[in-house]
Amino acid sequence: MINEKTLVSFDFAIKYLLKHKSDYDIVENFISTLLATEGYKPVKITALLDGESNKEDVKFKKSIADLIVQDEQGTQYIIEIDRSYTHLFLHKACFNSCRLIVDNICSNQDYSLIKKIFHINLLYFPLSHLTSPLCHGKTIFHEIDLEHPQQRQLTDKGGRLFNVYNIFPEYFIISIPLFNDVIKQEIDEWLYLMKHSEVKQEFSSPLMKKVAERLNVLKMNQQERIHYQAYVNESLKERDYLVSAEEKGREEGREEGERKKSLEIAKKMLTKEADLGDIEELTGLSVEEISCLHSR
Repeated sequence: MINEKTLVSFDFAIKYLLKHKSDYDIVENFISTLLATEGYKPVKITALLDGESNKEDVKFKKSIADLIVQDEQGTQYIIEIDRSYTHLFLHKACFNSCRLIVDNICSNQDYSLIKKIFHINLLYFPLSHLTSPLCHGKTIFHEIDLEHPQQRQLTDKGGRLFNVYNIFPEYFIISIPLFNDVIKQEIDEWLYLMKHSEVKQEFSSPLMKKVAERLNVLKMNQQERIHYQAYVNESLKERDYLVSAEEKGREEGREEGERKKSLEIAKKMLTKEADLGDIEELTGLSVEEISCLHSR
C-alpha cells in the first residue's frame, strides 16, 4: 500500500480538497470518472456553491459539497455530493436537489437557465436488493400505451426535440460497503479508496499518488488534524442521531400497526356481542377504548 489506513475518510476529503484550487483536479477526476460510466464527458470545476446555505434549520439536510462544472463543449452542470447513513437518503436527495434549483435561480430569471443537477450520494450502509455498489437513476417520459410502451422525446412549440432527462436531475448512488474490492476499471479504484481509505501501489489512475499524498493524516498539520477529528466526531453523532430517528420511526409504525389490528379484532368481537373483559384480555385495549368503539 502507498498508505496503510492513514488517509482521511472520502467524504471529508471532498470538503478538504475543495479548499485549495490546486487540489480541484482530484475532485474533477472522481466526478468525471463517475459521469463517464453513463457516457458523459470529463468536466472541470468552474465555481463552488454555498453548500451550507440551506434555508432549513436542520443541519443534517446539508450536503457535503455543491459545485458547478463544465465539460469540453461548454455545457455546465451542478454537482451535488452528499452522504447518508439511513434508508431515508432518497427523500434527502429529492429535498436537496429541489433546494439547489430554487436557491440558484432568481425570481426574475428564465427557467431555461436551470442547470442540470447530478446528485451523488455516498451510502455508508449496504442496500440489500442491490448487488452492485453503483446505481444510477434519471427521469424518463413515455406515452401511456400498454400495448406498445416506448420512450419518447418531447418537442417545444418551435418543433425542437429535447430529452427531458437533460433537464431533470440524475442520481448516482454509491453503496460503499457493497464494493467487492475487485479492481477492473478506474471507477473501482475510487470505490476502493472510499471503502478502505487506502491507495494501492498498482492503481493506474494518474491522480492516485496525489490522493495518497494530499489525504495522508500523518502529513496534516496540527490544526488540520484537529479539524478532521472534529469532523469525524460530528459525523458519528449525525449517524447515531439519524439511525436512532429511523429506528424510532419504525418502532412507532409497528406499534400503530398493532393497535389498528387490535381495534379491528375488537370491532369484530363487539359485533358478536363478546364480553368486554374478554375483548380487553385478547386485544390489550382498555375498557374505555373498547367502550368508545361500542358506542359508535
